[in-house]
Amino acid sequence: MKSSLKLLYLIFGVFCINSLYGQTLDEETGFLYVKAEYLYETGRYDEAISQYNQVITKDPGYKDALIHRGWAKYAMAAYKGAKTDAVESINLKGINAEAAALLGRSFAQMGNEAAAINSLTAAIALDNKNASYYEWRAGVYEGDDQLLKACHDYEAAMNHGSASAEVKARNLCGSKPKPKAEDTEVTSTPNTTTTSDNQNPNELGENEVLSQGTKEPETTPTPNSTQTTNTQTETQTSSEGETVVRVVDDSEPVVENDNLPKNDDTVNSLKIDEELVVQIYGQELGKRKITEVPSILILADENGKVTINFCVNKEGIVTSAEFNGSMSTIAKKSLVSLALRKAKEFEFAKGKYDSQCGMMVFIIKPS
Repeated sequence: MKSSLKLLYLIFGVFCINSLYGQTLDEETGFLYVKAEYLYETGRYDEAISQYNQVITKDPGYKDALIHRGWAKYAMAAYKGAKTDAVESINLKGINAEAAALLGRSFAQMGNEAAAINSLTAAIALDNKNASYYEWRAGVYEGDDQLLKACHDYEAAMNHGSASAEVKARNLCGSKPKPKAEDTEVTSTPNTTTTSDNQNPNELGENEVLSQGTKEPETTPTPNSTQTTNTQTETQTSSEGETVVRVVDDSEPVVENDNLPKNDDTVNSLKIDEELVVQIYGQELGKRKITEVPSILILADENGKVTINFCVNKEGIVTSAEFNGSMSTIAKKSLVSLALRKAKEFEFAKGKYDSQCGMMVFIIKPS
């Protein structure tokens, strides 16, 4: 009897523990999924992918984790990975409109127009009220010079409420709206500027330095001396009504500021992983010790670089970061946003300069 009771207690205990553990696991997965969704919605795609990875490891079929991870990869220009997630979701849960659309967009970016059109057509068949699906297929048709079909799809997207498709339909199909009457009327604005009887209308105003027809006096440099010229002008009016300009030259010798960094372009090259290298240089920043390197996940399919102009203060904190388009070969918004955010997460050792500014180059080499 006692043995039977012990067995019952043991079975009951195991059942309770398993139930409790299962509930905790489900809650943990749910928490990770909600966090991943938040990161995705706020454009932090790399962090969202990391959270989706944990969800999918625990439960590959959990809600829309696979599809949403695929969209996050797509946003980071990792089109092969996006396609893989779409296919895996279809194999696991069956086809739906969102999976077909993700597959179609991935095929389009990979240059397979026929597969893209087939997949987007399937998405439209499953959800024929989604304006984006029509607009995406129209874009593929347009890129493939199938302009009549593109025009038809842009108009369909427009009829389902897409403002961007409306603009494209007008431009492509030639149905530009006629300008309104009030837009074509030219209204002249009366010149409210008045001049006195004694004032030359070509004469500069009181806030301007040189008057009409007055030459700026030439300055003669002093040999063997380095000076900065602080030139000011004073405007006076003579008794004959002419404007006279007097130049006041307060010259001071140049004082070299020891608290300004030198133009040293030593490069500090950091290998983040096999697909990403970060180079830092400019104003001795390449020599400055880095104390914190953020976790960076870039899954782009194309080779290239994103260049960020940034500044660091004396405490080692990045105070500003701006995208340098002229020094970049990749300008995809999601990758630029990622680079800007990660640049601000770097931390440097304390330095002697109030500010150092240079460049941080994210070099992407997908395998």
